Formats: sequence, C-alpha cells, structure tokens
Amino acid sequence: MATDLSGVTLPHLKRITLGSSNVLTEVNLPDTASTVSVRFITNVGKLAVAGTDAGAIGSDYGTIDADTWVEMQWRGRASSRSQLTSVYLASATGSTVVEVSLEPFGG
Repeated sequence: MATDLSGVTLPHLKRITLGSSNVLTEVNLPDTASTVSVRFITNVGKLAVAGTDAGAIGSDYGTIDADTWVEMQWRGRASSRSQLTSVYLASATGSTVVEVSLEPFGG
C-alpha cells in the first residue's frame, strides 16, 4: 500500500512496514525534497525509481544491505523542485520495517 509523504513538512522521518516479500510499496515524495535516505531494519531491501504500487519488483532496482543507510540526492531543472515524485521499496522478507528520511533543498 502506498505511503503518501507528498504533503509533509521537511525535514521528515517515517517508518514504514512493508507488505509481502518482493512486492513494491510506493512512497510519494514532496517536490521540495532533494535527498531521500532509506534504511531497511534487519533485512536486505530493494529500492527502485520506477514501478507500480503493490506490483512485483522488476529487474531495475538497487539492493540495500540490512541496517545500512543509503542516500539519494537529485535536483530537477528548477533549483527548488524535484522531478522524482516517488520511490518504490521492497524486501525479500515480508513485514520488513524501513526508515525513510527526507531533506529539503538547501537542507
């Protein structure tokens, strides 16, 4: 099930419990976020920038070791807006908890 963070005030931290194994959870991002960091608790996770909420994980993703923070930074054409509107999270182990940290441009 998607998690909508598009309207949150930044910086923002969120813990999300993922569903079934290898099933994507979409995380909608605010357009003012320039940095997304994720950490999968106890289990290895998967991060993709394209997919369908509640769909199966495809072949284009990055693997993230358990209990390790990974940070992605990007900037859209306008210096204060991002072109990435969602990220997709999954784990090979059902009910994995993932922590998401969002930071603003210039933050």
